[in-house]
Amino acid sequence: MKKVISILILLTATFLMSGCTASYKSEFMTPQSSMQDQTSILIVTPEPGRYATVEYPTSGIEVASALAQELKQYSPQISTIPTPVTIENITDGDLQKFDYIFIPQILHWEDRATGWSMKPDRIKIRFDIFNNQRQLVNSYLITGRSAYIVWISKTPDSLLRKPIRDMLKKFFNRI
Repeated sequence: MKKVISILILLTATFLMSGCTASYKSEFMTPQSSMQDQTSILIVTPEPGRYATVEYPTSGIEVASALAQELKQYSPQISTIPTPVTIENITDGDLQKFDYIFIPQILHWEDRATGWSMKPDRIKIRFDIFNNQRQLVNSYLITGRSAYIVWISKTPDSLLRKPIRDMLKKFFNRI
C-alpha cells in the first residue's frame, strides 16, 4: 500500500513539475518609446521560418495573425500585407494610411514534436516598428521555448501570444 501511495505521489509531483510552462525572454532593442491607442497599424507578413533545412510555410502567416489578434485591443484599424516586403517597398500612399508599420522577422522557428521527443519547440522573432516616415521607431526581440514535457503536442505558434501581448503592453504603456 505504501508503494502505491508513493507511486501516486511521485506521479502527481512529476505531473506538476513536468515543465508544463513555456519560458520567454523579450526586450526592446532601443530605449522604449510608446504608441498611443487608436493608431492605425500595418502588419507585414514575414518570410516563413526555418529550422535547418525544414521550412515552415505557414509560420509567417501565424506570426502576422497572432500580432493582429493582440493588436485589436489597441487599434481599430489594422491591415496586413500578406507577402513579405521591406519598408522601402511599401508605397508612399500605403504608408500615409497608417501611423505605424510592424515588420516581423522570424529568426528561428523550431517544431520538435515535443510530446514524444522531449525536445522543446523554439522561436525567435524580431519585430521592427516603423512610423509612416520609414523611420525605425523601435525593435523588439522575443525568444520562446516550450516545456520539455507536454501532455498535448503543440506547435511553435503557441509560443507567440504571451510575448506579443507583453510587447504591446509595454509599447502602449499598459504595464
